[in-house]
Amino acid sequence: MKRRARQQRSAPFALGALSLALLACATRAPTAPGAGGVSERLGAQLPLDERFQASDGSWRRLGELAGRGQPLLLVLAYSRCSMLCSLVLQSAAELVPRLELTPGSDYRLLTISIDPRETPFEAARTRQLVLERAQLGSGEAWPFLVGSEAAIRNVADELGFSYVWDAASEQFAHPAVLFTLSPEGRVSGYFYDLRPDPRAVRAALLGERSLSVRSAGAAVLSCFRFDALARKYGSLVQRSFQLGALAVAAGLGLTIARLFRRERRARSQLAPAPGAAVDERASR
Repeated sequence: MKRRARQQRSAPFALGALSLALLACATRAPTAPGAGGVSERLGAQLPLDERFQASDGSWRRLGELAGRGQPLLLVLAYSRCSMLCSLVLQSAAELVPRLELTPGSDYRLLTISIDPRETPFEAARTRQLVLERAQLGSGEAWPFLVGSEAAIRNVADELGFSYVWDAASEQFAHPAVLFTLSPEGRVSGYFYDLRPDPRAVRAALLGERSLSVRSAGAAVLSCFRFDALARKYGSLVQRSFQLGALAVAAGLGLTIARLFRRERRARSQLAPAPGAAVDERASR
């Protein structure tokens, strides 16, 4: 009985130590090096003279696809990214029918790969998947471009889009954002949600106002794969880990409180009443 009582008394303290350990792990979980970010540059001019290669292999001047009197919805992503890029492209594709505008007539769509290693074949394969999700045909409604590192960097810098190559994981760390540009090729909007409000995007495309929109309290999501060998976590994974650890710690805290209440209740039941102790001494 005494051993069992000692175990019951020690259980709350063990759970408390486990909670603190979980919180410490969540706080110390390493972040991806240089996870990239966005420095907004509303009104900045896209470098229209840069040349890129389309998914059909032809070389195109950026000014042939942007700044030609039609607004533009632009995505920076790359085909070899298996995480956030696919979500961003999916978000843009699902946004197309919700805009209630006609691509190629009311506005243009464009994707530029941030990976200079990407080939037109890879871009064509990704493009086909995105066109199917956007319920678009296989025409020129949504070009996918690949290019040199210098050309890509020039476009990204004008947009304020920061991305970093990590050699250990062979992945780019980069933010998730959709851009809108004016008919002249100037930045008119930044949209960080994976399901942006189509009314806000349409307003930016139609030049009604310049916008920077994200859900209340939301951080800019960054893409970075977990590297099991280097034990690195991206900011997105880290936030998920921290939230999970906090949830577990909260649950353990409730368990500790219940155990303390049970222990107090058990002690009160085992303790003799004052009157009973007097009667026992009198009987002796």
